Formats: sequence, C-alpha cells, structure tokens
Amino acid sequence: MRFFLFGSLRTLKRRARDVDLVVELEQGERPEDAMVAVAAVAPQLRKPVELWFSSSESAPNLAGTYDPRSERWAFWRRPGIPGFFRGLEPVSLDHVVRLAQAAGPYGPSRRAGNPDASVDCTIGRDGDGWRYELDGERNGPFPGPLEAASAAERAAKARGELGPEQVLWFRLRA
Repeated sequence: MRFFLFGSLRTLKRRARDVDLVVELEQGERPEDAMVAVAAVAPQLRKPVELWFSSSESAPNLAGTYDPRSERWAFWRRPGIPGFFRGLEPVSLDHVVRLAQAAGPYGPSRRAGNPDASVDCTIGRDGDGWRYELDGERNGPFPGPLEAASAAERAAKARGELGPEQVLWFRLRA
C-alpha cells in the first residue's frame, strides 16, 4: 500500500484543518490494514484524517474520515476518477505526522454527522468474520469491517437513528 498527500502543496497542508491522504491498495491489500496504520499515528496528528482508498481509479471506491479525539471512523462511497493519482506526492505516515504537528487544532467534521453522535457502534473481528455491535445489538459475520459498517449504517437509518444524509461513525476493534 502506498500513501499520497492529496490536495494542497505540503506547505499549505501544515495549516489544513484535516489531513487528506490517498491510499493506493495493491492486489490483496485490505482497507483495514491502512485503517490500523492511520489509527496508530492519528493521536500524534491532533486533527481528523481523511482517506481516499483506491485500487482502481476508474471503479467506485471508498473514502473515510478518522477522528482521533473519539477514535471513530466514517465511510462513504465515491465515484472512480480516472487520473486521480496523477501529480499526487508520495508520502510516508511519519512525514504526515511531521506536517500535521506544525498545524493548529482540529478542524470541523467534513462529512454529515458528528463522531460524538448518540449512535454507539463498534466493528470487530471474531473467529468467523467481522461483526458490528450497534447500541448493544450484534450482527454478522461480514467479510470485512467496511461491509460490517455499511450494514450497521443501514440498520441505524432503518431505526431512524441517522438521517438520510448522515454517515455512521464507528470504532474499529482490532
């Protein structure tokens, strides 16, 4: 997996309200591996991290935000964008930490919803796959954490706990 700095020049990223990273997944690599790596460095960042996962620039992909204060994730689909990686700067997570530490406090949430919302969701792996626990209800197994989060989001929306524009924020238990 490779990380790229998305958006502004690196000097402007120091003042950014969040950190935008593109994660290029090679064949066989999973988004949860990148999620664990980002969560490990996020407490040093002091600001939300937005990830754009891609294994094919022309196919629909995922984007997500990690909020280090609440240790919660939110994900949504994004369309494929041919040429998306053109001109992006390869970067290591250590370099991202150095850039982010030169910046101010947290910025606003970039997606609808609030990581401190009343919906309590945890995604975790057990012996037969990934499961979600949503306000005490467990369901699964699912093949991956993002599939479990998607099912939990559908369940929360069906119950009326999330509006149509909101996304589910969840904790990832490794």
